[in-house]
Amino acid sequence: MEKRSIYSGVQSCYAVVEGVYVEGGKMDLAKAAAHLYLHMRDLERGFTYDHECRRIKMTPELFEARSKFLVKLCREQGGVGCDEVERLVEYVLKRFELPPWAEELAKKRIIRVSRLF
Repeated sequence: MEKRSIYSGVQSCYAVVEGVYVEGGKMDLAKAAAHLYLHMRDLERGFTYDHECRRIKMTPELFEARSKFLVKLCREQGGVGCDEVERLVEYVLKRFELPPWAEELAKKRIIRVSRLF
């Protein structure tokens, strides 16, 4: 199986398996919030996916690594508001929750796959 994005885009593991995905494109604060929302969901239920869409355990260490990767990705992509992304990631890693304003942003960037058949 080909390696896929786990959370981003219509071809991501989340889109294929869960029916939702984070809007693609450069990382910004809203997309980071959406990723963090799904990371926390995975941590709460105890599993996530690897890049081949196989179910794997979501550990606190993997949660932290994936969350911190959002900051790195934002900077590598030349995204907007990477310092704010970093502050949001730090907030989530300390409190294991999104602030209400970030949850609202997240919900605008999580897209539900429509299945017509």
